[in-house]
Amino acid sequence: MDERSQRRYQLRAEMFKALAHPMRIYMLDKLKNRPWCVCELAAEVGIAKSVASKHLSQLKAAGLIDDEKRGTLVEYRLVASCVLEMAACAEGAILESRRKKLDVLEE
Repeated sequence: MDERSQRRYQLRAEMFKALAHPMRIYMLDKLKNRPWCVCELAAEVGIAKSVASKHLSQLKAAGLIDDEKRGTLVEYRLVASCVLEMAACAEGAILESRRKKLDVLEE
């Protein structure tokens, strides 16, 4: 594998690592509808502001979200909504595969 391909796959792995926590996926789902500030989002998902900030920084480092300063307020927005579509697609495929396996076992 050449260096460029290696870097590309490394970035993809980092994206999947950022998606490897249910709270971060939930936060992405909230961000798909509108931008949120960290205090609003923390209250909405029911976690401390510092915990929300840590999750958001991981999502931002992976390139899945971006932030914009508005005075003293920082709003986060989703820039890669396709990751939620990918998750829904994978979830559907997995469920269908499991249904087929159960059908075979029941026969």
